[in-house]
Amino acid sequence: MDDYVAVPITPEIRDLMNRIFTDEFMKAHTTFENFEAFKYSSAVMANWEADQMIYSQTVFDNFVKESTEFETWDEMIKKATDEAFGK
Repeated sequence: MDDYVAVPITPEIRDLMNRIFTDEFMKAHTTFENFEAFKYSSAVMANWEADQMIYSQTVFDNFVKESTEFETWDEMIKKATDEAFGK
């Protein structure tokens, strides 16, 4: 249980994730058509509707590695943010 992460998910964070993980981003960098499909497929590992997302970093990173071009969830977030905000 040492690799479990707890991340508060505020309405602002939820909105930001929906803004950065566009359909275009998801189609270009993942095996999913959109962010909803990604969340649905990973629902066993993370409850996206909770006020706090608690997940095993190793398990979730493995899911990201298998279904995207990224090695980790953090890498995926960074790339989506960079693309959305022009870095």
